Amino acid sequence: MTLEVWEGLRSVRLARAILEDAWGLALVLVGPEGPLAHRRGGVMRSSSEACRASLFSRDGFERCDAFYRDVHRDVMRCHLGLEAWIEPVRDDAGRVLARLVVSGFLGTSDAAPRAEVAAALKALGVDEGVASDAARRLPLVDSVARKPVRAVLRAVASELAAHAKERASRREQRPSARWGLVGRSPQMESVFEVLPRLAASDATVLVLGESGTGKELVARALHEHGARRGRPFVAQNCAAMPDDLLESTLFGHIRGAFSGASRSNEGLFGAADGGTLFLDEVGDMSPALQVKLLRVLQDGVYMPVGGTSPRRANVRVVAATYKDLAMLVEQGRFRQDLFYRLHVLPIKLPPLRERAGDLRLLVEAFLAETEDAPQRVSDGAWACLEQYPWPGNVRELRAEISRWAITAGDADEVRPEHLAPEIRAVGGYGSAGGHAVAAAARGEGTLADAVEALERELIAQGLDRTDGNRTRLAKELGISRTTLGERLKRYGLE
Repeated sequence: MTLEVWEGLRSVRLARAILEDAWGLALVLVGPEGPLAHRRGGVMRSSSEACRASLFSRDGFERCDAFYRDVHRDVMRCHLGLEAWIEPVRDDAGRVLARLVVSGFLGTSDAAPRAEVAAALKALGVDEGVASDAARRLPLVDSVARKPVRAVLRAVASELAAHAKERASRREQRPSARWGLVGRSPQMESVFEVLPRLAASDATVLVLGESGTGKELVARALHEHGARRGRPFVAQNCAAMPDDLLESTLFGHIRGAFSGASRSNEGLFGAADGGTLFLDEVGDMSPALQVKLLRVLQDGVYMPVGGTSPRRANVRVVAATYKDLAMLVEQGRFRQDLFYRLHVLPIKLPPLRERAGDLRLLVEAFLAETEDAPQRVSDGAWACLEQYPWPGNVRELRAEISRWAITAGDADEVRPEHLAPEIRAVGGYGSAGGHAVAAAARGEGTLADAVEALERELIAQGLDRTDGNRTRLAKELGISRTTLGERLKRYGLE
């Protein structure tokens, strides 16, 4: 999460623009798991044509990724022979949180390094002409530029270290921060009470709760605070794939098992070896896959698609569902034996609407992580937020707060007009009339304005309801047809 947050900071965006415009340098943030773009399976950003050409090949991508994962000195050379300058981001104890890397350039104007870069690109399968042209266009950064570039990197590293310290301080002030969850309501306190016991066990856990309540967060917390921390955590939504694809995804397949299976795949049970596999929406699994999952939980073995030899699974399974599995068992749609295997250690997450008092804590926590959004919420906005039922739960709340960076980015506080229409509506701000009435009640508008806005809205809605029948509408509103005509003209509704 840290790299994602840092990527959005103004200081990082500004430094990236300065380094690229002034010297043609690409700035990359590298964490313990490597660059953010590589973790997502994306392509690294780079201003260097040589780097971009290299990344188009599998070998080039893998070598670039390996280089960034191994950066540890102040100055290094990558697999193409290009220089990289590295600045660590350290906490108060001196631990390295991440590294800032500027790369994709030559530190000398000699012709020899350019020829070496061109040769390295050709060895990766890059067309000779493209390779030579990319090497010729490489930016040059001499020793004179080292001082200002280093100054930019140190300034950004200092900013990121301060940002990390501030976030850590905010987390420590929240009693539930250890589990990555926020809340002080009795319902959440019950969850926090049982989490340590679940984390200490290696048994299967079933997390119950509506969509968006944080079931995957609980699964990650159990993994990170259990004996399997440091090993893989793998998540899969069982409702997101058809049966045949889900089976191959979970259990893997051997080469030639089906059309398109050009190579063997270990599957998610293999990828999560020694760690935790989180199976979300397990209630949507087909009966055939339920049998296969039962065998893994019961015997600890599974069979890859097309395989003849079973494989042993060293994986802790955390399953989750929003469905009532007991009812599905009664209906014959879920295996009873699998239900008992999953229901060893159940934990139920409450919906947000039942977590009295937690809304403000969550809003404050999410705002602290949202760049460019105001850090204050007006009383009118709070009234809307607290009356809204949040059918999408915490996920919906987080998405709403992310919107505020756009809708309220230039404001000093979040106001009702910055909220989503359905949230505004529950607080009486869903229409021009309701907004005017609420503004008048707060002393921010006149009674005449509120009355006029409400009258206009009543007439506009009445026209829709009566399909424009003025005689009928005038009768419903208790006014003459002449008066209605005057109002229609005044409000531009003719």
